[in-house]
Amino acid sequence: TSISKEKLVANVGIPGFQKLSIATVGDVGREVTNYQMSIDKSSKMEDRKLSLSTSINGHLGYDAVREVIYDPKDNPNRISIDFIPNRTRNANRIELFCNGRESELVSAEESASGQTVFLCAEYIRQVTFGLSQEFGVARQVSGNYGHFWTWKSPKDSSSSTITGNLLTAAYLDAQDPMFFEEPSKPVVVYSHD
Repeated sequence: TSISKEKLVANVGIPGFQKLSIATVGDVGREVTNYQMSIDKSSKMEDRKLSLSTSINGHLGYDAVREVIYDPKDNPNRISIDFIPNRTRNANRIELFCNGRESELVSAEESASGQTVFLCAEYIRQVTFGLSQEFGVARQVSGNYGHFWTWKSPKDSSSSTITGNLLTAAYLDAQDPMFFEEPSKPVVVYSHD
């Protein structure tokens, strides 16, 4: 089964078609975005609080995140993002439910590029809460997507800068009227270097 492009782009419920419908890439159409990612020195894991807040603010072009609530020891699969009131049109709060994590390290000897490559993937269900156009009615939108990161070591051994690419595959939600036309494959894929 295939869904026509016209039908697909008319569906604003697909992750990426509205700002903040993919938390990590708050505006998928933005040409250039700068933000900070960091590895926590004690856990050796990504500092999700810093990465998400700087990425969202960077993609929006202004400070909008009030707080990222994440405790990897208590629940590594849940992240809450709270926004400064009236700073965003599409979200007051975002809940992320992460699962299906995978990773692989490819040595420079095994890699076609001759660089060490780190691959990681994660599937996310995002629930966005915000205001609707109807007075007094809250808006709740669910979306499903997967992030596929590729990180490469520097070609020049004197450099400490790694390069990365993020592919985001957006899937139809089970509540979407088009879900049974494509229940398991991504309907849109975004790429960011």
